[in-house]
Amino acid sequence: MSGMIAAAAALWLADTAGRWRCFQKMGCRGWEAAVPVYRTWLLFHELYGDGRRMLRLLLPFYNVYFFFWYNFDLALAFNRGVRFGLGLALLPFLFFPVLGFGGAVYLDGSLSLR
Repeated sequence: MSGMIAAAAALWLADTAGRWRCFQKMGCRGWEAAVPVYRTWLLFHELYGDGRRMLRLLLPFYNVYFFFWYNFDLALAFNRGVRFGLGLALLPFLFFPVLGFGGAVYLDGSLSLR
């Protein structure tokens, strides 16, 4: 049981550290990646220019589509492909550290409105 807790804590720490570096690359403060709802709002604000768009995640059925779509857009904002966005959606504890600590550079500018 304690091994599972340690593994979960290590995955959470890797995910948070990767998000921290991603937020720093986007020009935000790193600590903002540790606050769950605020980091989502800030991510939407950086990607689309409007943080209120995250409220679309509250709509049933549409939220699944939009969750994958904004991860694809995040990958494209760091000049990565759609497959990398799929990895961000399904395995964030692996792909956010790769994105944050790798050589990816954030391409400034809002994405197209969807």
